[in-house]
Amino acid sequence: MTMSIGIPAYNEEKSISQLLRSVLQQPTDGLALKEVIVNASGSTDDTEKKVQLIIRADSRVKLISGGKRKGKATALNSILRKAKGSVVLLIDADVVLEKRCIAKITQPLLTNEKVGICSGNTMPVGEDDSFFHFASLFIRSLHHEMCAYLTLKGLTPKVNGSFYAIRQGIIDDYPRHVVSDDEYASWQAQKKGYEVVYVPDAMVYARDPSTFGSFLKWQRRIIVGQLYMMRHFNYQVPTLRASFAVPGIFKLLKEHKRRVLSLLTLATLGALSFLLAFITFLRNEVPYAY
Repeated sequence: MTMSIGIPAYNEEKSISQLLRSVLQQPTDGLALKEVIVNASGSTDDTEKKVQLIIRADSRVKLISGGKRKGKATALNSILRKAKGSVVLLIDADVVLEKRCIAKITQPLLTNEKVGICSGNTMPVGEDDSFFHFASLFIRSLHHEMCAYLTLKGLTPKVNGSFYAIRQGIIDDYPRHVVSDDEYASWQAQKKGYEVVYVPDAMVYARDPSTFGSFLKWQRRIIVGQLYMMRHFNYQVPTLRASFAVPGIFKLLKEHKRRVLSLLTLATLGALSFLLAFITFLRNEVPYAY
């Protein structure tokens, strides 16, 4: 089997070189890496120049450039049209890869033809005692706990949009206004009879928001994307079901019981994010270009 790696990158000059070098150095057990396709369309910084420098050293790297910024779904469609691999691994441009994460996330696709999508595990970069690192860690740990719980119950886990692998042919085209590309892919795979697998050991690390404004924007976008999936495709994202979240929430509250103020602040921001998302959704102002 062969693999194409797709990276949508908008103004990622600070991280794209490191990510590409990391991708090219990763082992791909059982898969031949055919190409790494970076879509930097609409970027106004030096992202394209950084990619072109890597291309000089490794011709497997390809660049899609030019044009206006039209959102992640459009960027992914351009990548899929060029991808020739039997497996397509989609990676956000601002993540840091753990060793062997690519081999780990693609293994179920190699060993089980019933598997259509494999989702990785994303955690925040670094370690510090700030509120925003705590908030990011809590949210992403809750995502992990929910996916582990759903897997244990024989249910479909949520796909992580930062890092997931999909079998070629499952997605023909992402609708332009889809924000939750990961859950749209999951819905399509399930419709076609494929299984969705969570691979907790396939780790990447994300640079999450570090201000109140960016945090609210991040969470609002995620919630709007999930509501959009319900309205237009009648698909309920697993993380919107409180019964799936409760076990993980209680576990994390027990672990962080000493950070009462941080927990109360996070709960307040969560409620505010949902309110803003609901208003945005009612106004049909889908934040698809991000």
